[in-house]
Amino acid sequence: MKRFTSFAFAALAVLGFTFGAPGTASAADFPSKPVQLQVPFAPGGGADRTFRLFAPYLAEELGVPVKVTNVAGGGGWVSWSQVVNDWNPKRDDHKLAVVNIPHIFSFLNPAMKRTEKLESFNFLAWHSYDPGLWLVRWDDERFKNLEDVLAYAQKQPIIVAPGSFGSDDHIGVAFAQQAVPGFKAKFVTSRGDNSKIQLALGKHVDLIAANVGFFIPSIEEKKLRPIAVLHPTRWDLLPDVPTFKEITGKTNITYAGRTLATANGLEEEKRKIYLDAIKRAIANPEYVAKEAANKNHLMFAEGDEMWNLLREGQKVAEQAAYWEQEGVQ
Repeated sequence: MKRFTSFAFAALAVLGFTFGAPGTASAADFPSKPVQLQVPFAPGGGADRTFRLFAPYLAEELGVPVKVTNVAGGGGWVSWSQVVNDWNPKRDDHKLAVVNIPHIFSFLNPAMKRTEKLESFNFLAWHSYDPGLWLVRWDDERFKNLEDVLAYAQKQPIIVAPGSFGSDDHIGVAFAQQAVPGFKAKFVTSRGDNSKIQLALGKHVDLIAANVGFFIPSIEEKKLRPIAVLHPTRWDLLPDVPTFKEITGKTNITYAGRTLATANGLEEEKRKIYLDAIKRAIANPEYVAKEAANKNHLMFAEGDEMWNLLREGQKVAEQAAYWEQEGVQ
């Protein structure tokens, strides 16, 4: 699990001293106009926040403005269908897409009748990683810890606010339904992280399934209590919060992985310009510091390392088989 070390060390190990001065990758006259960075969810969520912060640094490296746009719907597939099926490598060469892992693995769900697979996307790089987290209302006396949640869910369905159907949040709860005998859950689909908080504070749900980064402020303000991290080891930002495995003995790993992709068939020279600019932007010390303040864990990967992460993520989704679980409403 060494890939989960801090970005400061990962940047040195992965990026080293291979970068030239900004603009050295721009030998060709590309890009020649503003670049569109398409986020597959509505404004205000973790991915939207991250890439609006990233855009100015990427723009600095590309030498043109980078504009974030939101194409929401279908758990991400309104955007991703465009990327795979509609984007043209010549007409849409000034577009980049955010592709979220494991949300994309909803293509495994037979009910979706999707024909896409991992290889349908022209992935450029892995950008960041945010482990799964379960939270309850801070003042909810029923749940002091994960043991309380598990005991409750074995007596009656626990009402959970995950993200969209097939998201990492959903997959983590679906895994628990398999791993913990008698664990029952009922899902109330939310409209993003802010919606989850409102559902919990309004006492409409018992449990939030989410990711660490966005919820640190709610924890610090004692609005929400973290009860389990869905990561192999305890997470640095929440060192007192146990992992799911510590309590149950079962490994339950979920995360929000954010990647960048572009149009299929994009010229290799243009693809390299984008990739080199992403490398430099993600290693910018000012940007690294801002993401650290946002509690977002940067984790750059490309090539084989990136594809290994993608395929490992698909195995987790296949094992959880969330589409076979009951409780969705």
